[in-house]
Amino acid sequence: MGHATFFNTDEAWHYSVANQESLSAAYRASLTLAHPPLMVVVLYFWRHLGTSDLMIRLPGVVAGALFCWFFYKWLGVLFGRAVAWCGLILAAFLPPMIVLSAEVRQYSWMLMFALVSAYFLERALGENSLRSMWTSSLFLWLAMLSHYSAFLFAASLGLYTIVRMIGQRPSGALMALWGAGQLAGVGLAALLYRTHISKLGAVYPVAQPLQRFGDFYIADWYFHPGRDHLVSFLYRGTFGVFRFAFGQTAVGQIAALLFVAGVVVLAVSPGRMKPAPRAALLLVIPFVVSWIAVAGGLFPYGRTRQCVFLAVFGIAGVSVAVSRLVGGRSVFAAAFAIVVVALCALFGKPQGRDMLPLAEQRHQHMDEAVAFLRTSVSPTDTILTDRATRFQLRHYLCGQEPVNLEAPSAGFDSFQCGGLRVISTGPNDGALTAQNVADKAEQTSRAYGLGSGHVWIVQGGWASGLGEALSSSVPAYSQLQVHSFGRYLEVFQLPQSTATAP
Repeated sequence: MGHATFFNTDEAWHYSVANQESLSAAYRASLTLAHPPLMVVVLYFWRHLGTSDLMIRLPGVVAGALFCWFFYKWLGVLFGRAVAWCGLILAAFLPPMIVLSAEVRQYSWMLMFALVSAYFLERALGENSLRSMWTSSLFLWLAMLSHYSAFLFAASLGLYTIVRMIGQRPSGALMALWGAGQLAGVGLAALLYRTHISKLGAVYPVAQPLQRFGDFYIADWYFHPGRDHLVSFLYRGTFGVFRFAFGQTAVGQIAALLFVAGVVVLAVSPGRMKPAPRAALLLVIPFVVSWIAVAGGLFPYGRTRQCVFLAVFGIAGVSVAVSRLVGGRSVFAAAFAIVVVALCALFGKPQGRDMLPLAEQRHQHMDEAVAFLRTSVSPTDTILTDRATRFQLRHYLCGQEPVNLEAPSAGFDSFQCGGLRVISTGPNDGALTAQNVADKAEQTSRAYGLGSGHVWIVQGGWASGLGEALSSSVPAYSQLQVHSFGRYLEVFQLPQSTATAP
């Protein structure tokens, strides 16, 4: 997949942020993302090794593979070999988990660092090892620098560790080192808030104050007290987490029930504060911490990749239940997991709002679209697009070279490459629609003084069907010739009379 599919708009955006003339410029550009800067800094240096899509995606692929290995090791320490094999197969081969590892995004990085931290925490507590505790803290900080959902992972792991220490009473030196690591983590979180999170409102004025970010960004997955009932929202969202992780509605719902069964199996194991009941808490605490954040409007919840860290604990609980069903036999647990993966691969479809079907993201579609633009659009013409598609055009139309945006004009951004001018809507605008495309074309004409050239609309990103909607609903566009390259890439030329200002 790393080579067969083109960059979706978020991947192209992330790479464009890293693809700068200097490291300081890359860091400043990273502040426009709703994510910490670690991946951008790494990609700034990594791109010097190669700029093919496969090469840029390779660090995430490696991170995904290492995540699977440490997930297997962590499950083995906690639950035994049968659970570890079942969890490994699910984490490595469920289609959504593969997609997350094959994209230029922060999730596989965060999962890798988080599981390394969790694994070495178990070793530190089990062996009273100061070195393992230091390693656990270091990788927890790296997870926090990769994605902000790691803040919730860190809080969950911290609460679990307190429970472990109450029952186990490790050495004073180990507790002191853990406490120092936690204080450093809190300091890192405060630094990231002061230098980045608190400034996101200036990047996205429509989301001011910061508490309104959920109204602007994936609003349906944020809890709104005036619109949603908390209990039903959390109920739907919890099933949604499993639907996202497994990529198939029915299997995801069954998996959620298996998770509950796995937690119950652990919780009723005999002995106060024994390993099994503590492990039950480990699986439940991250969901409870997330529910608190969700109730405060601080975090999205449900069928969205931001909750993928919960999939770690969800898959672990499912694997515990499967292991109990097959009597703890590793071969049968692995076989069960293989059947689940096969069902999800054969009958599933992307459950997240921003996960395109792989067939629609074939690299051939983008190659054909770019070739069409280069042969059909003249230097006197203008390409008008939305902000999401702009990142894809910057990456593929400009040959992966750094691109300098011109000074914004009337809320539009613009750049030139290959002799073609591209104008896009601003950061607070969504996709072009049948209702606004004529107004946007007229505003563009006034702002940039377009001459006799044509205006070409390019629509990519997560949207589809603009040309069809225009031709069927607006008489002036009834004769549009829409050139489609898969479902999520289309190009068409606006009629001359509607593309320029009167």
